[in-house]
Parts: sequence; C-alpha cells; structure tokens
Amino acid sequence: MALAPGSKKSKNGKKVYSQSARAVKWREENKVGEFADDAAAVEILQPPLAETPPESVSAPGEFSTESIGVVTTVTVPEEVPLAPHTESDQPNYFCENCEAKVSIGDSQCSICEESLDWSGLR
Repeated sequence: MALAPGSKKSKNGKKVYSQSARAVKWREENKVGEFADDAAAVEILQPPLAETPPESVSAPGEFSTESIGVVTTVTVPEEVPLAPHTESDQPNYFCENCEAKVSIGDSQCSICEESLDWSGLR
C-alpha cells in the first residue's frame, strides 16, 4: 500500500521525514533534518531508568512475602451458623407433566397419572 503524498504526522514530538533514498540523500547533502548540525541537540534524551532495589528473597523452603499482581484489602464477614436440618425441610417434587406436587416413591402422579421416574435420585 502506497503512502499518501505530503508531510507525515509527527511521532512523539519528533518530526517525521521521508525515508526514500532520494530524500535521505538530499537531507544529507544539504544538512537538513536529522543531518543538521544542531539535530543532535534537539533530540530529547530519556533519563536512565532508576534501578529499583530488589525485594528480599526468602530462604529456600519458605514462602515468599513478595506481592504479585493486584493487591486489595478484603473484609470477610463472620460466618452465620446454619439452622439445624428438620424433617419438614424435605425438598418439594413436582410432576413434569402437570406440575402437581408428588411424594418420593410415588409410581405415578395422582392428578394426571403420568408414570414417575425416580432413578435420578438414587
């Protein structure tokens, strides 16, 4: 894909020049652009990155206390004890055909007389 003619958009505040052989040769001969005498002074130098001190390394066989990833604080609520189980807490079963209430062990629904399959509960 060909590039559009004309000047290019700047990247990171630096002017973008054509990289064709003819344009590079012309800038070099005329000392323009990146070949100008003051071009080195114009470039922004990044300061060297300060080296962060390494965290203490745990001894072999011990767990590391080094934080990894996202750190957040969580408050865990106290556990509420569950109510004791009673016989009245039996699950309710319904017929798939008419949705009438049925009891465990019924061979058929008392309303629509559909046969019930209890093999999934055993």
